[in-house]
Amino acid sequence: MKKIIFIISILVILTFSSEAGNSIFSYDGYPVQYYGTDIYSLGMGDTGTSDIFRVNNGFANPAMNNPDNRCFFSTGIIPSYNAYRSKDNEGRTKSFLDNSLDFPLFSLSVPFKLHRFGFQFNPYVSGIVSNEHSFLLEDGTEIVEKQSIDRYIYRADLIYSYRWKNNSFGVSGNYFFGHDIRNFKQEGNFGLFNTKEELSRDFKNPTFTLGYLWHNNKLAIGAHYTKSTKLKGEEVRSSIHQTEEAITYTFQIPSQYSLSFTALPLSQFKIACDLHYETWKAIDKDQYTDSWKAGLGLAYEPSASDEHKGILNLPMRTGISYRHLPFQVNEADVNELALSLGISLPLPVSANRIDIGFQYSQRGNLENNKLMDNSFFLMLGFTGFDIFSKPIDRTVPRDIPEKEDIILW
Repeated sequence: MKKIIFIISILVILTFSSEAGNSIFSYDGYPVQYYGTDIYSLGMGDTGTSDIFRVNNGFANPAMNNPDNRCFFSTGIIPSYNAYRSKDNEGRTKSFLDNSLDFPLFSLSVPFKLHRFGFQFNPYVSGIVSNEHSFLLEDGTEIVEKQSIDRYIYRADLIYSYRWKNNSFGVSGNYFFGHDIRNFKQEGNFGLFNTKEELSRDFKNPTFTLGYLWHNNKLAIGAHYTKSTKLKGEEVRSSIHQTEEAITYTFQIPSQYSLSFTALPLSQFKIACDLHYETWKAIDKDQYTDSWKAGLGLAYEPSASDEHKGILNLPMRTGISYRHLPFQVNEADVNELALSLGISLPLPVSANRIDIGFQYSQRGNLENNKLMDNSFFLMLGFTGFDIFSKPIDRTVPRDIPEKEDIILW
């Protein structure tokens, strides 16, 4: 238990302290988004919100109810390299390689008969980037301009689900909180006339999610809905001269509708498809466009009774996803294509496992948007670890009673 708490603490510290960039589109919106799935699902095209055919610790759909009567813990970490490219009006291109580190989820699930209670924490959306530009004035003075943006919204869920025959119903209370910090600095050996400004925002508010799952031995169908909410907080502007008084700031999160299905066409093969739709136009039709993401995944799950050797004895998967972002850049839509694959390493104890995944994504188009991301992700997940129950220790020395002689009267 102490080791698990230590691992969680390290991952959280790394997440909140990471200053590496994750997208060149961060100045225009929140380009990076997680949909509440676990590392297994991320390696399968980010699908699996209805996958009840395994120990699933991604609770985007609160109706997810593992039939196994044990407590489960899951977490992960995603380091990545991000290659940025930009193109100016004269056709000149620039490129830059950055890195990032993200903590995609921490979830905990506790059963009680047909009920299941859970908690999940994960990033919801984010955008982090910084750039530096220098130029010369007519008198030969060199001016250096630095800009950066750090915007993150996190999501924490309290989850309840109930399983009845082939149906599962769920509800979760969702608490969103985040920040949006923008910095601008201009230096040119001007002394007191150098410029440094910061715009800092923070916001929070709750909402809820409803979910439903139906399944039989070969098919599972799910749907969940998250209600729109307006995050409320404060905005503070500061410079080298003064810090202004805080004013009220709000940021609205759209409603999200999700459908998914998972099927077992063959005993060893699984196929999954997820669709998410967000109503950004309802917030501001002039600034946003409705966003959506579709994913398709395929998995190979060998049975424990199969006598495969080597890599064929390990669960493997792959997938593809396509996402339409809610904002435009240079009057053109921004789209994202991602390819992924993964493999699981079962551990000796029951359902415990390590999930390893790789993903390549391309966001934007250099010709239309004048900006583009290419990212390479390594995904590591840890699932299982029944942290509340503990097998009886039968190795402790015990006194064995001596046999009594029975005397007949």
